Amino acid sequence: MRILLLIIWFTLKVHYVQGEPGILKTKYFDTDIKDFATKEYCIGYSSFETPLPKLAKEPEFRPLLDRTDTDLCKTPSNAAQLKGTLVAVLRGNCTFVNKGLIAQKAGANGTIVVTDSAVIAPSMNESVKIPVVLLTAEDHRDIIRKAGDNKLVQGVLYNPEVPQIDWNLLVIWLMAVGTIAIGGYWCGVTAYRQAKLQRKRERATAVQASGIQQSTCNSDSSEEEDVTEEEEESVTITPVIVLIWVCMIFAVLLLLFFFYDYVVYVVITLYCIGACNGMHQCLAPIGRKIIPWKQRLPPNKVPFLSTRPTIVSVILALGSIAFVACWFVYRHEDFAWILLDTLGICFCISILRLIRLKNFKTCFLLLGLLFIYDIFFVFITPLFTKDGKSVMVEVATGGDGAKEQIPVLLVVPRLSHSAFSVCNMYSMLGFGDILVPGLLVGYCHTFDFKVQSRKIYFISSCIAYGVGLVITFVALALMQTGQPALLYLVPCTVLTVLMIAAIRGEVAHLWHGQVKSDHHVL
Repeated sequence: MRILLLIIWFTLKVHYVQGEPGILKTKYFDTDIKDFATKEYCIGYSSFETPLPKLAKEPEFRPLLDRTDTDLCKTPSNAAQLKGTLVAVLRGNCTFVNKGLIAQKAGANGTIVVTDSAVIAPSMNESVKIPVVLLTAEDHRDIIRKAGDNKLVQGVLYNPEVPQIDWNLLVIWLMAVGTIAIGGYWCGVTAYRQAKLQRKRERATAVQASGIQQSTCNSDSSEEEDVTEEEEESVTITPVIVLIWVCMIFAVLLLLFFFYDYVVYVVITLYCIGACNGMHQCLAPIGRKIIPWKQRLPPNKVPFLSTRPTIVSVILALGSIAFVACWFVYRHEDFAWILLDTLGICFCISILRLIRLKNFKTCFLLLGLLFIYDIFFVFITPLFTKDGKSVMVEVATGGDGAKEQIPVLLVVPRLSHSAFSVCNMYSMLGFGDILVPGLLVGYCHTFDFKVQSRKIYFISSCIAYGVGLVITFVALALMQTGQPALLYLVPCTVLTVLMIAAIRGEVAHLWHGQVKSDHHVL
């Protein structure tokens, strides 16, 4: 199950902000405060044919006319009412161009098309000179509700300047770097402890005197229990497994692209399972430190409890399940990104602890293949798709009109005011952009123990990852399009580690993962 989840997480590795949004700013009389109040709503529009002003100036407010009794597919009998207004109409079956031309001929300043589906950019042409925008039916009902009995609401359409760099990128950077640092550190420590215990078991087996053997076993019992009781055995990845992984990742991405509306629910289900397990794995060591109570459940035949886990472990498992259930219930709310990111960080840390690469050769193969995979599905696939869109971007964002989004991403809303923040659009970083370089960081920390290098490889790889992520964000700001993060992360991390190994004369040892020394730790 863990391997299947890992394949899905590796499938998505894109940092991307979707949509072509604008803002409808409304002004109405609030009876509670006895004064005029304003509220902003998300709209979709075509910026190429009808660009919106950057500022919402007071003289540009126009009366908002509610004509959702018609779809404006033909000229209404009372067309004179539309003059000088922003007219709200139903979607209907005619084109947006037709609606815009009718409203334009009647003297309207803009057309707001109310839709029950997702807000997208309507298709327009140069013949329509007034803005035609889409507004959700839910937001329209909220406007009518705030208008009250007097039905007087004014509005203005605008799209403020979007800052090239938003502070939410700093939040993503801190989460991503912190995750690989913690996960990589835990991976190395776990490998060290397991290797240390393995050597002690081998020595104990070789000792024939029972008294000495018993003493050794007793001294190691508590340490061995800490390693094996709550922690699963690490999975060592070989080059053959890497090749199989990449093929499966390719297949999963194509399944998501062609059958997104169905496969997305499978992914959400698997995510809930993996996130619950990941949170429990992260909380278990903390729980054992805070509550050093090793009392176990009594003998039973209950599924999942027949192994008699500790009571503390059961409590943490129930808490993890409750947290995941909370995210699932409220996943469409504005605050759900906090829950999603918390679960995502826990999951990534648990995976980095679990998965161990055998040597740098395996690391190089994995990162190299996924480096090519990332570039191909972000930059090359638009040349083959009908609408010229990236397969990776379409899967990561769900595409236009998607009701559900694949949750294998770290997401943070825009913190500066813009149409992106009003429309609750997020900056995203796929789990693969954390896990793929994170596996290299974990190997580096393991190798540090082997050569007793005082964590030089671990620290250098973490810094290189942080720098690579900054370069990714700069490229995103300059190109204003989704970037394959591994394009920048792989060279930064791999070249940095190789450079350190070359300086220390340990390239061969790093490549094969073996140190021919009598004093190495692992």
